[in-house]
Amino acid sequence: MTGFGVVEALSRGGKACDWGTIRTQAGTPTPLRLKEIHDQVHLLMEKWAPDVLVMEEVFVLKQFPKAAISLGEVRGVIHLAAQEMETPIMEIRPTEVKSALTGSGRARKEQIQRAIRRILGIEGKLDSNHAADALALALTGLSRKEGFRW
Repeated sequence: MTGFGVVEALSRGGKACDWGTIRTQAGTPTPLRLKEIHDQVHLLMEKWAPDVLVMEEVFVLKQFPKAAISLGEVRGVIHLAAQEMETPIMEIRPTEVKSALTGSGRARKEQIQRAIRRILGIEGKLDSNHAADALALALTGLSRKEGFRW
């Protein structure tokens, strides 16, 4: 699963335009799953024409090499979609996202979701942690823009 979140910068804060999770069918061959992720990301980028695509910096545990390879493959097709749309990519560490939104680099998922909902005015729980992470990344990317304030 790959989360996505589209946030528009307002004079103060941001507006959540779209968010969700790209899901592929288990058991489908990897090349077809990667193509589906690429195509969905490309469609989202065509629809929203973002100024920047924000991704989480990679960190992997040595004891899970297969997960690292899968993550690299997914990141590769997302990078390709961004390149096709001539959209720059910004990478942000997970601890920076947590710190930017809550003041603590060790914040829990629930704390991040609360902060996202408050800042973006989203009512109720977000449908997935993947979408919440994507919105958190988008907000943190916005916070790097000069003059941006929550």
